[in-house]
Parts: sequence; structure tokens; C-alpha cells
Amino acid sequence: MKEMIDELRACEHWVTVCDIGKVNAEFALAVVIDEPIDIWYVASIVGTGGVTSPFVLGNLLVFPHLRINAETYEYICAYGKDPD
Repeated sequence: MKEMIDELRACEHWVTVCDIGKVNAEFALAVVIDEPIDIWYVASIVGTGGVTSPFVLGNLLVFPHLRINAETYEYICAYGKDPD
């Protein structure tokens, strides 16, 4: 998944996470969309496979089939920060 995140970033898309859990926190990959056409570009990189389809929540395109584990969460959050 890190390669996909890096590709999204290389194409200047802002990658984040979205909590999709009903009771407990369950994080899924999400990408900020500024314009409707961004949905097509992001989906062409990520794909729409899996049992569930991506959905729009506010200005986020959420991919519920792409769950984020702790390591990937840290990778996303550390982007752009100086390593100490």
C-alpha cells in the first residue's frame, strides 16, 4: 500500500485516513478531492476492487476496502515532517 500512497502523492493528491468504524475505530484510505474530476484520477491509481466501492464523504474519497493498519497510519501521518 505504501507504493500506492507514494504514487498518489507523486500525482499531488493529499492522502489521509477516514474512520469508518461503527463502534470501534477502523481506518480506511482516503484522498482529499478538490474537484469532481479528482475522483476519476484517484480511482485510476487506487482502483475500485474489493467488495465495497469508494464513496465521497465531504471532500474525501474513501476506499473502505483499503484498511489502514498502525504502520501505514504512521507512514501517512509522518509525511512532510522532519525526522528527528
